[in-house]
Amino acid sequence: MAIAPLYRKMWFIENIILLVFLFILIPSYKYFKFSNLSYTLIFLFCVLQTIGAHYTYALVPFDFVTRLFGFERNHYDRLVHFCFGFFLSLPIWEFFVRTSRIHQWGFWAFFVPILFAFGSGAAYESIEMGFALFSDPQASDAFLGSQGDVWDAQKDMALAGFGSVLAMVLVFVFFRKTEFFPLGSF
Repeated sequence: MAIAPLYRKMWFIENIILLVFLFILIPSYKYFKFSNLSYTLIFLFCVLQTIGAHYTYALVPFDFVTRLFGFERNHYDRLVHFCFGFFLSLPIWEFFVRTSRIHQWGFWAFFVPILFAFGSGAAYESIEMGFALFSDPQASDAFLGSQGDVWDAQKDMALAGFGSVLAMVLVFVFFRKTEFFPLGSF
């Protein structure tokens, strides 16, 4: 996706966070191994984020969804924010449960990933705002991708949180009663 992105500068900026994350994740494999499901979810999120960075989120060819639902704007960015919370909550849950003394089915085990999704979403939206304040207008419009929605940042944070809540509910409902996902099998 680095070949001929629409805005090279935006592509680089959008991928800095992803690259930092991967530079932490890859070397840590020797010390902490996630489940295959967690690695799959991380990979899926990276694919979505990389596509968004290639085109800038507002210009991803997502027109079929826009037409199908009669939207007035491209909602690819909203999909990625939701998937951030949904896809990354299980790895956060897994990491938190395996590195702390919290019981895997206790309240805090499920609440921390949700807090992480909301907090990370707020931090990212703050970074976007800072970039928009200190960059040229064309670059800030491409990076923000708000497409005229004054509530864009709040909706993005809410979708990340909702994705996380849904993921944690699914983990609790489907994995708690089965032997499919015991922590001992990691």
